Amino acid sequence: GMKIALVLSFAVLASAAVPLDVSFDYGWRFHFGPSPDGGPGPGNTSFTDISGYDCTNMEENPNRFVDSDCMLSCSWSPDCYVWQKNPAERSCSHGGANAVCTPGKSKYNGGLRTQIPPVKTDYQLSRHDVDDSKWLQVDTPHDFIVNTSFSGAADPYRGFLFRNVSWYRKHFHVPQQLQNQTLMLRFDGVFHVAQIWLNGQYLQQHFGGYTAFTVRLDNVTALNYGAKENVLTVRTDATFGSGHWYEGGGIYRRVQFLVRNPTHFTQDGVFVSPEFDPSESRIHVEAEVETFSAQPQDLYVKVFVFRADGTSVATGLLAAHVPANSVAQVNASLAVQGKVELWSVQKPMLYSVQVYLVPRDDTTHVLDALNITTGFRQTRWTGHSGFYLNEQHLKFRGFSHHNSFAGLGVAVAERIYLFKAQMTRALGGNIWRMSHNPYLSEVYNFLDALGILVWDENRDYGMDYVEEMHDMVKRDRNHVSIIIWSFCNEVECDQNSNQTGLHFRAAAKSLDPYRPTGANGNTDGLDVQGFSHKSNSTFEKEHQQFPDLPLVLSECCSCTSQRMERSETTNCMQSQNSPLYLPYVTGSLGVWTLMDYMGESHTYPSVLCSYGQFDYAGFAKPHAYWYTTNWLGLISPSDVGRPPLQQPQVPTRILDLAQEVDSTVTALTAGASAALFVDGAQLGKPQRPNPPGAPLSFDLSGSPMQCEFGKNLSGMIQCHGLTKDHQAKAHKACEQACCADNTCTVWQFNTVSGCWKGRVSFDQCVVSTETWLGGGRSAFNKNLTLVSYDTAGKPVGRHTIIKPGVPAKIVLALDVPNVSTGTGSKVVLDGHDVALVQAKLVDVNGAVVTSTPINITFSVVSGPGRLTGVGNGDDKCHVSGKANYFPTYGGYARAIFQASVDCMTPNRDLLLEIDVDHPFTKVVSPSTACDVSSIVVRAVAAGLPPAELTIQTSADPADAPVNVARASVQANDITYLENFDG
Repeated sequence: GMKIALVLSFAVLASAAVPLDVSFDYGWRFHFGPSPDGGPGPGNTSFTDISGYDCTNMEENPNRFVDSDCMLSCSWSPDCYVWQKNPAERSCSHGGANAVCTPGKSKYNGGLRTQIPPVKTDYQLSRHDVDDSKWLQVDTPHDFIVNTSFSGAADPYRGFLFRNVSWYRKHFHVPQQLQNQTLMLRFDGVFHVAQIWLNGQYLQQHFGGYTAFTVRLDNVTALNYGAKENVLTVRTDATFGSGHWYEGGGIYRRVQFLVRNPTHFTQDGVFVSPEFDPSESRIHVEAEVETFSAQPQDLYVKVFVFRADGTSVATGLLAAHVPANSVAQVNASLAVQGKVELWSVQKPMLYSVQVYLVPRDDTTHVLDALNITTGFRQTRWTGHSGFYLNEQHLKFRGFSHHNSFAGLGVAVAERIYLFKAQMTRALGGNIWRMSHNPYLSEVYNFLDALGILVWDENRDYGMDYVEEMHDMVKRDRNHVSIIIWSFCNEVECDQNSNQTGLHFRAAAKSLDPYRPTGANGNTDGLDVQGFSHKSNSTFEKEHQQFPDLPLVLSECCSCTSQRMERSETTNCMQSQNSPLYLPYVTGSLGVWTLMDYMGESHTYPSVLCSYGQFDYAGFAKPHAYWYTTNWLGLISPSDVGRPPLQQPQVPTRILDLAQEVDSTVTALTAGASAALFVDGAQLGKPQRPNPPGAPLSFDLSGSPMQCEFGKNLSGMIQCHGLTKDHQAKAHKACEQACCADNTCTVWQFNTVSGCWKGRVSFDQCVVSTETWLGGGRSAFNKNLTLVSYDTAGKPVGRHTIIKPGVPAKIVLALDVPNVSTGTGSKVVLDGHDVALVQAKLVDVNGAVVTSTPINITFSVVSGPGRLTGVGNGDDKCHVSGKANYFPTYGGYARAIFQASVDCMTPNRDLLLEIDVDHPFTKVVSPSTACDVSSIVVRAVAAGLPPAELTIQTSADPADAPVNVARASVQANDITYLENFDG
């Protein structure tokens, strides 16, 4: 077979009419709320109240946070007759036909139905002839809940926003020339239950908000070709979910219109698994081919494997026979020529595998084609010494995540995920935990490219949800970054029997026999045991009992903080990460969380959590610097788990805000020691952190400093509000005492009354009958500088904070895309890409003014962009993220601008024929040159001069996020954290 393959590899592959992927994201018509003839759920949710009953033969269900979650998930299930929810505990149980319920004294709320009605598929809004001309127009990805109003009466877990049902309709044409092709829609994610109609004809439903699904159109009798319009209707029920955080609602990921030959690869049906062996490496290929043709098909699957530089290293030819209207699988193992370059954290070498489907009697006619990115690596999990990547010992250091962001809700743009991936590395992270659900496919592409390992995690756990595990593994298994499949999270792992774990294991292993299974909790069928928020003693006991079982701290460190009203609880990170250092523990991979997210705040008016190292708008919080110090600065560059970032200086950080400094200053250094300079004068000797990376504390109260009391308060003038100092017996001693006191702004002395000092404003000094000597200072501790030193006493890092005056202007800066965040430098005009703009409030000298919030209004002056979201990271701010203004918080506000032109997505000529509406995005024909004008944006605030910023745009694929990721592995200019002064 190989010789034929080599000959064929040089045959010219004819340019194929298919496969074609066309964006289906523009111009959806949107209706908020349910149809007039239907509320939440499947249209019929009538249960008899059985609160207080005792029920047996029940199964745990993950939709467990409020009664409505438990009830609605039961109502959607085709075999759930009974639901029970314990209001005091986070538990929900469902029962099938064999459940037995009797009146009793249980604490459970519950409902019973004796028959299961069919799911409602005929609504007023699902009909073909609905007048949707007045509906709102939106582009997808779209989160329909994020723009609603906060309420203390709504669910505290879900960000105090009410959940709902909503409707989408898209008008489109199917060009005549697509007859005889297979036509499908691919939804990457709809939350939570989607029901689909075409021209009023009901097609299907999809349950599970985090897995992708396809909808076939060409076999639907109602489909129109040519001039007659089609309407696709989607009902999204987001009234319930199993997540205990804000999960959003709607078509929140991309949609594509797929044109395929009737004979094609199944969705996610090609699996490429490289196997490294020093003597001969191989690539295992499995391909699943289906035909909708009434004739059997004799085919070849042609495989070409290339290095990143384009060198061919393997080819293969697999013969396939597919019976009429059927599916067949073929597989082969290909030997790889030459030396294999391994994928690692420090050098993530990628290979590309091109797979073509051709008829045996015409091998230049391509029926289907895929380009899969992969890499060679070896992983070994041990119970006694942890984890090995390519036979080198590696400790996991990583973060958990949730998929919401300021201004966007859960409709998060790809470039923001690239920002999150680069900030993971900037904090020293080498692994990303997909908590608690699979993410956008593009996220995994970034992690493959950047050398970040992945713990991929399923959302719903239980016998009803095995398909979700199957879909996740099938979609994601080609990603080299993924090293483990996780079944479940915490309490959701608890099951009534071992069947769930065994079924989930079988689902994973049938699709990918190579990777281990794990969970952030206790369940059956695991190769690796994860623990959530456990201390060393738990690991010590588990290791004694099961010495061969690999153990991981899969979640830890819910250490809360905000950028304002700071409390530096860095000891929380130090102590809760401690199992990481046990020699047999693989590491700490799920620090909770990289960034704040909506929900799980628990106490109104707070609507965001505070666990992140960055806030909800992507601004760094003090805790981020504990990780840059301990997980990057103090880790040797030769450590195989350290991201290959060059730091311009040794991590050095004052954790206090200049406007909040009182008598102590907390700081971090990755140097051997550090000293604090106050207004240019060194405060005592340099301090050594003990242990290295621990916070330093500097006492400002008793330090002699260079004092200038520029305000003359001598004469017949007396200042009120001062406190008597009994120690100072002369005016010089009184001045010295005020100088040494960090809280003193005014001193006064006379021989009768003695020394008085304190922190008062000068307008409290009034005409007096007594004569005093005295002075005042308005600026003290004006600037604080931390200098780090190496073991030889040489300065190796510095950080300065400056006490600001009154607000004088707004400064705009581009955070993303920017080389300082590793996210590129230009917004690509693909209709979806975004820019994260930072608005900073400063005084005349450029010092950030943190304590005075002001409203900033944002707009686009010119160019191919539109404002799509605003935020500031304040967990108690209730201004809509879709407003055109936002207040500053800690001196900062965020505006997100989106490209409003598409001259990059593939097959735009077809897109222009298919789409009826594209209200926000101008789609440029492939035959027309793309105008890459800059986007000019403006910020205005009352009483301050307006500020403008120019954002460059591009139509070059090199500027697209995944290519930026590939080009920025060994970066030495990711300086965002160091330069941030919030």
